[in-house]
Amino acid sequence: MAKPFHLQPLVNLAQDRSEAAAQALAKLKKLWQEAENKRTQLQVYLAEYQLRLHQQSQSGLTALQWRDYQAFMTKLELAIQVQSQEVDRRRQAWEAGQAAWQACEREVNAYQTLRKRHDESERKVDEKQDQRLQDEFARNLHRRKNTTTE
Repeated sequence: MAKPFHLQPLVNLAQDRSEAAAQALAKLKKLWQEAENKRTQLQVYLAEYQLRLHQQSQSGLTALQWRDYQAFMTKLELAIQVQSQEVDRRRQAWEAGQAAWQACEREVNAYQTLRKRHDESERKVDEKQDQRLQDEFARNLHRRKNTTTE
């Protein structure tokens, strides 16, 4: 009879950690994507205001209107810079999360390798025991045949 794998609680714990790390990684990816979407949205707004400025400058703008457009576009450019920094921060967090998940996966794989080795060792022990039983059965059968023929 095979002995149970005594490291199974550690395998389970490592698998739980890996699953949690994978979920965290998915959340980090979502946050990164949301930050990129927000930056893209800001870039679209800036392009729209630049187009409006160009169109309205063709028909004439007052100095106050020109200054308002420039001030707003400056604010949008600053917001894009800040959002780009946020995108970089979110990407770095995702990369760190990916490294953590990969470390968890390596731990799970290491335990699974130990599990396979344990199972193989137990299989060999069982095979040897089965062989011993078969040999003993054959010896007993041979003895009985020899005893009955004498």
